[in-house]
Amino acid sequence: MSTLAIALLVAALIALALVFVPVRLRFTLQARGEPSGFWALAGGAQIGPMAASGVAAKGVPAHLNLHVFGRRLWQKRLAELAEPKPEAEDDAEALKDSALSRAEAGYHRLERWFDPTDLFLFLVGERRRIVIEPTLIELEYGFRDIALTGKTLGAIYALSPLLPAPVVVRQIPHWESTDRAGLAASGAIRVWPGLLVVDAAWYLIRNVKIRRPKGAARGAPTAP
Repeated sequence: MSTLAIALLVAALIALALVFVPVRLRFTLQARGEPSGFWALAGGAQIGPMAASGVAAKGVPAHLNLHVFGRRLWQKRLAELAEPKPEAEDDAEALKDSALSRAEAGYHRLERWFDPTDLFLFLVGERRRIVIEPTLIELEYGFRDIALTGKTLGAIYALSPLLPAPVVVRQIPHWESTDRAGLAASGAIRVWPGLLVVDAAWYLIRNVKIRRPKGAARGAPTAP
């Protein structure tokens, strides 16, 4: 077998792997609030060698980090990312109208190429390419009003069966008549990015609206 044939075979195998092999997104989140007023929030997500994390706490500026193969490549304070641009109060209504106009114009542009309802149904159907793996959510809470703690306990028990089967919710209620809360969640989501791309390409081929030339649309005569 020639070197070119081997290279083509390897390339074909890699292409098939990229299409059919899923990517696993692992995530974790922890949050806590104490009666003293202290609070803290930390979370992270990882895909292969890439990982992102964020930390925030009372008195500590929130910041985000990006790591690749364990090396930190990027760090930014959340306040710098979310810093609003100075704007006059009189322009608030004008900016709101402008945003609505842009949204309406974007919808009309989308409508020229696709049926919005059909596109929505396609996106909903792509859930089959995204699978939630076993995920554990632990809730710890308590309120000064003990009756409220009991109502919260019952409400969460009633809503838990509505969650996807892999998601498990555990509760740790406190009955000391103090306000406190804690959250710990960890799990993974399996995604087939290659199949998502293939599905999107096939959808475009079948459903994009072909626009005829303006002259032909108006019935302009064509050259013999």
